[in-house]
Amino acid sequence: MAFAEQTGIFAAAALGGAVLIGVLVVLLAKRSRRIEALLTQCRAAQAAADSANARMRAEIEERERTEAALRQALRIEAVGQLTGGVAHDFNNLLTVLLGNIDLLQQSAVLPPTAADRLTRMRSAAERGARLTDQLLAFSRRQPMVPRAVELNAVVRGMTELLESAIGNTVRVVTRLTGDPWPALVDPMQIELVILNLAINARDAMPSGGTLTIETGNASLGPPERPEDPPAGDYAMVCVGDTGIGLSPEVEAKAFGPRFTTKEPGHRPGLGLSQVYGLARQCGGGVRIESVVGQGTSVRVYLPRAMIGAEPASAPAAAIATGDRHVATVLLVDDDEAVRSTTAMILQTMGYAVLESATGRAALDLLAADPTIGVLLTDVVMPGMNGAELARHARAARPDLPVVFCSGYADPDAVAGDAIVQRIVRKPFRAGELAAQIEAALSEAGAGAV
Repeated sequence: MAFAEQTGIFAAAALGGAVLIGVLVVLLAKRSRRIEALLTQCRAAQAAADSANARMRAEIEERERTEAALRQALRIEAVGQLTGGVAHDFNNLLTVLLGNIDLLQQSAVLPPTAADRLTRMRSAAERGARLTDQLLAFSRRQPMVPRAVELNAVVRGMTELLESAIGNTVRVVTRLTGDPWPALVDPMQIELVILNLAINARDAMPSGGTLTIETGNASLGPPERPEDPPAGDYAMVCVGDTGIGLSPEVEAKAFGPRFTTKEPGHRPGLGLSQVYGLARQCGGGVRIESVVGQGTSVRVYLPRAMIGAEPASAPAAAIATGDRHVATVLLVDDDEAVRSTTAMILQTMGYAVLESATGRAALDLLAADPTIGVLLTDVVMPGMNGAELARHARAARPDLPVVFCSGYADPDAVAGDAIVQRIVRKPFRAGELAAQIEAALSEAGAGAV
């Protein structure tokens, strides 16, 4: 074969091979792009799956935290219910004890030894009453009775308790303003707030330090933060420490529910969220200032009362010898010992007393005796409770003054529609009881509704 023909054949073969290779390259490129697209889709799907798994893990963790919080809340609720019931019964016992001590101290001139023993018994019983106040506050079954309170007097009265609770490694310093405005607050609740803030401060000073309790007056402008009070005049109490302080991140969420910086197993205290809740419920607010390594100050602002702080209750004998109404008291309490002791106290103060163990029987007595001047009823009773009894009684006698007496009262249960509400806490002092009855009779005589 001629050389030219062979060359032509080889050239044609080479061209065909080149074309074939080109076609294969194009096909491989297309396949490569397809594979690359598939890989991109696979990577995107993997990323989406990873994100979904992360969200699922976060949701599972959040669900576990929520379930744990729910279990803890249920346990706390159960403990609160038990605590409230125990405190209620204990308050009834203390009412009988303190009431009979009052009667004994008034009955005759006692030998010095006997008088001293009665005084010691009263002191122990009153300490028990303060303990039940804290138990009832924990169980949220303590009726809040806001009134004008001088914060200086509250702090002074708590000094011994605070020093005992704080221990020897922390020095307690008080800085009380010279001309305090009265605060409109429940005194038992603000005592509990100060005590728990002091305990929180102590725990922030594991190596010791200084705890400062300060009172003052404050006129505030518009709020700058959610926990700030509205603009206005406030009585202020501040609890500060020289402890470890809080970082800005921790400080920002310090008022969140269930927030605590304490390790598991340590007593959590009242919690800043509850302190904030109490201040808000009263119409005030809270501010926190903290520097890491230097300490923390929590300021609680309470609305200024437009009247002076109420003086301590007068002793029973002083009220008994003063000017009082001549009235018949309808006393209703299902506890026989409490009812009997209260009746004797009322009779000692000069009131006529009719007793009833149930609401139904009390309504019958009310219908039969128009001389009844005031209804004094327990709140929590079997069958007809005190609030229901008061509504029925006022339906029959719209001008009848009503005084509630209870050591275990939910504010919602006490609340009535158009009933004048007066509450005497068990265990009560005779002077407190007389003051509420006299005030109720005076309001009724003045046409109060």
